[in-house]
Amino acid sequence: MRPTVTITTFTDPMMGLSYESEPVFRRLETHFGESIRFKYAMGLLVPDVYQLVNPADLADGRMEAIERYNVHLARIYENEEPISGMPINMQSFCLFDEEHTSTLPLNLAFKAVERIAPSKAEMFLYNLRYATIVECRPTTRIDEILRVIRLSGIDRDEFLIAYHSKATERHLMEDLRTMASYGIRSLPTCIIEYNGREALVSSLIGYDAFVHVIDQLTHSAVKPQTPELSLDSVRLLLHRHPLISPIELREAFNFASVSDVLRFIQPLVETSEIEIIQVYHGQFINHKQKNNENDI
Repeated sequence: MRPTVTITTFTDPMMGLSYESEPVFRRLETHFGESIRFKYAMGLLVPDVYQLVNPADLADGRMEAIERYNVHLARIYENEEPISGMPINMQSFCLFDEEHTSTLPLNLAFKAVERIAPSKAEMFLYNLRYATIVECRPTTRIDEILRVIRLSGIDRDEFLIAYHSKATERHLMEDLRTMASYGIRSLPTCIIEYNGREALVSSLIGYDAFVHVIDQLTHSAVKPQTPELSLDSVRLLLHRHPLISPIELREAFNFASVSDVLRFIQPLVETSEIEIIQVYHGQFINHKQKNNENDI
């Protein structure tokens, strides 16, 4: 078999920058087809939120310092929305509190799902980001993680066993050691691999820059092709990504606008194959036949 291009993204489930990169990844996915595959490694962006709060705020108490940091972090998320236009909702943002001071639970949750249900790991990661960034839910809490587990169609008991296991902790530590071995100090960062060759890039470089790197890395052996635009090709993408933004579909199939996307997929709405979810600053598409509970 011909070698494929592998893009491994070092990230954290809370990352708005990775969320805003999804339209670029959908375009890569549809334009490179089977010549490309995506993997994810965890980078534990926030080991301890108290390392990030303003030290001066601690004089007013640890909870006050965290609350002010949540406000600061919400502004960072909001400033990231123009990157791709993926909608961000920070109206009641409270990711951290005195009992939930790290993104370790999110990172362990992904590694647990990767172990027990690898075919659902990417979907789970997307759903976790959606819950954090679009629904503005406090996903550092295990009850919120379990909600996303249920909505992703993953067995709760099997997940909890994996989540609390030393094996999952070791898998996370392997990701962190790999990140350190490459000298990665900012997230998200991608390792692009092809036939024994590698390139290290930021996931924010954009579609054209990704194509350029892939062209150099593969010595022009792997080239993008414009995908067929049909309801069946859209269905295929929705089967892989049952919760998706129209912005991602716009990039995946070279639509001129989100309005054009919504008009094109209207037959799928009329047959109840999909539904349009209205969210703060935008819409999402829920492919109901994939997972009836995936309306999150």
